[in-house]
Amino acid sequence: MPPDAPGLIVVAQSARALASSARRAGYAPLAIDLFGDDDTRALSRATVTLDGGLSDGLGHAALIDAVRALLRLHDPIGAVYGSGFEHQPEGIAAVARAVRVYGLSAVALSQVKDPIALAAACARSRVAHPQVALSQPEIRDGWLVKRRGGAGGGHVRLAERERAAAPDAYFQRRVDGRSVSALFVGDGARAAIVGLSEQWASPSARAPYRYGGAAGPITVDPDRRKEIEIAVAAMTQEFGLVGLASADFIVSDEVAWLIEVNPRPGATLDIFDCDDDPLLARHVEACYGRLGTPAARTVGKAAEVVYARRAGACPARTEWPDWVADRPPSQTRFAADDPICTVLATAADAAAARRLVADRAQQITTLVEEWTP
Repeated sequence: MPPDAPGLIVVAQSARALASSARRAGYAPLAIDLFGDDDTRALSRATVTLDGGLSDGLGHAALIDAVRALLRLHDPIGAVYGSGFEHQPEGIAAVARAVRVYGLSAVALSQVKDPIALAAACARSRVAHPQVALSQPEIRDGWLVKRRGGAGGGHVRLAERERAAAPDAYFQRRVDGRSVSALFVGDGARAAIVGLSEQWASPSARAPYRYGGAAGPITVDPDRRKEIEIAVAAMTQEFGLVGLASADFIVSDEVAWLIEVNPRPGATLDIFDCDDDPLLARHVEACYGRLGTPAARTVGKAAEVVYARRAGACPARTEWPDWVADRPPSQTRFAADDPICTVLATAADAAAARRLVADRAQQITTLVEEWTP
């Protein structure tokens, strides 16, 4: 990266995708996350790896210490956040007191991740949204139980299989169809869709809806596409969404159900970011009120997370294929069901990319099995 590239703090549970996108947009990434993967370090001007893991989250005190240290040493223009703040928006508020945050405010983040507020916004805008409830339904069959502010699908359970719900849980009626995510950029009043992707789960015994991967761009029925566009525009206006965000839908033959909104750059950066139209540049511009029109995405891409089946550790030296991202440092220990890395694929279309990424994910799973006792 050029030595005079402006610094930009990127902070998330895993900051590699943000760091890659920031560098593509001409910034020098200053990464804060929980993993400190080798490729995150290679992409970034500086990195800070916070103690703990996914279950601990991005702790307040350590996060602010890291932000202050990067401010002293690198004088960044601001910060962009990714996953990890949905259930603790106060972390974003604390960061915003130290440096400009390009993205949704902590107050707005807490509103859009409130299941009752989202349901009410959908009702006002006549956007299809599954029924939600804060108390356990008398008949639990056909309902899901979720954690408020949850992300990644690992928190989603079948309500009929849960003996008791956690205090921060809510219930959502289950609907059937194709899992479609819309990546879009908003300026607080208007929205422009970057692309649609299809997502799939990587089920485990305790997490039947755990995020597995995504492939795009995809097309849907024109009527369903129109419903998605209306929903994205309505939620942007309702919550003042700024910058990159994603809206997750279940799309049937009859309707596109809006399931949730993730108001920050997410997993599909790996699918839709490109040199000709860097998405972090669009994100920052939109935060200044300059929306623009995203370039059409035509190349098929897919990304899939590889999870450990058993506990183990990375060997002292690993030769990763160049299509592997989120590469853990040597001798990193992992527990069963921990994410190991992300596998990427590019092909003529989304369907071909999905087939290729599944084959590559199996290759890495076989490799990881050799590390475990």
